[in-house]
Amino acid sequence: MVLYLVSIIGGDFLIILLNLIFGKPVFGYSTKYVIIAGILAAVGVIAIDGIFATIVRRCLPEKWFDYKVKFHDASKKECKFYEKIGIKKWKDKVWELGMFTNFSKKNMANPDIAYLERFILENNYGYWCHLADAFFGFFLLFFYPAEYRLVIPLPACIINFILNMLPVFILRYNTNRLKRTRVVLLKKEEKAKKEAEASEPAEN
Repeated sequence: MVLYLVSIIGGDFLIILLNLIFGKPVFGYSTKYVIIAGILAAVGVIAIDGIFATIVRRCLPEKWFDYKVKFHDASKKECKFYEKIGIKKWKDKVWELGMFTNFSKKNMANPDIAYLERFILENNYGYWCHLADAFFGFFLLFFYPAEYRLVIPLPACIINFILNMLPVFILRYNTNRLKRTRVVLLKKEEKAKKEAEASEPAEN
């Protein structure tokens, strides 16, 4: 979350600074307008992110995001692409929306089947929340005069797009790992059950 806010605020500061230096002489807007419009751009993308993340998480049925839905599975080529861009090195440093749910991801050291299935559910929800935020963030452009859209809100939208696509990659990459863990755990439980059943006659 801290990295996300720093990136948004830092990027917004850079947008304001560049517009004061280069944009102001070209477009003729005032210093006050640049500062206010720049701040509102950052507030705007954060607000839009929150709105569409809430719509996805609270309004869409859970069955669309269940572990059984194959659509959420990432292909081997897709996972290899993520590994080529070094996802293992930076995935733990990137913000994602799990902090806004009641689900804790700290129990992966000793998970059960129900926990893994809920984890996959939240993972899939998170993927669609961030994907929606990445693209719907560009709605911000329509709240600015057409002549200023490319110099103030567009850079903010691009920063927002990047900050949301990074967790999209991470969540897609994690889906297969979580499903593999679930399969392994199921096999262990089935094996333990068979061993317990096989030992019952000997005990009697």
